[in-house]
Amino acid sequence: GAFGLTSEWLVHEGRVVPAAIVLSHDEQLRRLADGCPEAVPRAVVAGDPCLDQLSAGLPFRAAYRRALELRPGQRLVVVSSTWGRDSVLGAPGAEVLRRALAELPADEFRVLAAVHPNAWYGHGAWQIHHWLAPLTESGLLLPAPETETWKAALCAADFLIGDHGSLTLYGVALGIPCVLGAFGDSTVAPGSPMHRLGRLLPRVSRAVPLLPQLLHAARIQPDDPELATLRQSVTSAPGESARRLRRLFYTWLKLPEPAHPAATRAIPVPSPGPATPRLPHLPATLVTATATGAGAGGGVTVRIRRFPAAAQRAQSRHLADAHLAADPDDPDPRWPRSADVLLVPAERGLLPDEVSGSSLPRRFPGCGLVAVEEAGHGCTALFADGTRLQARWTARPAWASFAVAASAAHAWVRSGPVPLRPGTRARLTVRAGDHPEAGLVEFTVR
Repeated sequence: GAFGLTSEWLVHEGRVVPAAIVLSHDEQLRRLADGCPEAVPRAVVAGDPCLDQLSAGLPFRAAYRRALELRPGQRLVVVSSTWGRDSVLGAPGAEVLRRALAELPADEFRVLAAVHPNAWYGHGAWQIHHWLAPLTESGLLLPAPETETWKAALCAADFLIGDHGSLTLYGVALGIPCVLGAFGDSTVAPGSPMHRLGRLLPRVSRAVPLLPQLLHAARIQPDDPELATLRQSVTSAPGESARRLRRLFYTWLKLPEPAHPAATRAIPVPSPGPATPRLPHLPATLVTATATGAGAGGGVTVRIRRFPAAAQRAQSRHLADAHLAADPDDPDPRWPRSADVLLVPAERGLLPDEVSGSSLPRRFPGCGLVAVEEAGHGCTALFADGTRLQARWTARPAWASFAVAASAAHAWVRSGPVPLRPGTRARLTVRAGDHPEAGLVEFTVR
């Protein structure tokens, strides 16, 4: 890790004596000389194999992002947690994780939790999954501790929310914009790189929305000279750990080294797995949608931001003018009962005529429209007065879905640009928040 490790032990006169103390930086050697000078002859500065592996993985960032199912233009926020009460996961309600899911628009961001194996094995996998189930059901990626997915995620990350675990220091070394969601000030060694990290990185504020804090870190940290110095403190032998460690091990084994050069092992591409459970129903979402412009022939833009509704329950700030979109068959009846937009996915095998003739509109009289998914991520929107509006993507970005088209239809109708008469046609520009790629949806009133 970032703070050195003991590679081999010998027993001498009934005492356990390290055969070699492996350090990652010359600075650690100086600290060892101050604290335990008799150990210095056994110390070896061999670099940091983990940081070398992460650095070697950066060219494969696109492959890791695809494996994590990130869409083009979507940004990945890694939330790292060490173990203990002062960790991100140790905070009441895992507040930072919940805030990340609640405050970052789902079409623009993905959130991955990198939880230290000690927390997994200390509490048990069942308990960790149970605690975080509301968040994983809202889209949180939670890789298993026995995998190296956290390394691939760091190579793929756009932001990092960390604590006093070494993964945060690795994130800083890789140049990822970082903020601290928690920090155990009393548990880090004074004067150490981690102590300096705790002093330099901003700490998440409850008084300010999370996204501006991340964006501020991204603006100021690349040019921060103190952080640049901190990045150099992780290893004083970058790219050298494989060669130095192999030489150390073969020396102790009294064997000749292999003739081929020692190389850093590649980070595996994450395999598909149960990092995010796939629910049989569409999770409820709170949607902010604003329509600007006027006229049926064009010039109207709808900007959509979608947030997991379950993560919004404990928010102190509530979304203004948001509508609720939900699956009518959601096992939690509170969502469809309160929904403004009901979403019927194609896998239910229902046609618009079947939906309009069913009991669905009568069961949920408060909803504004029922959207039935159609080919190409479009939908038919059924209104209470019998009006039908067909939404079809004519330019479909990666984030497009029938749910987004349904929310765009809801916003367009609420803005009241034109009467909903049969034959009315309109083409709208649809944007997912600040995502750079826009889509075009054509609406036709039937």
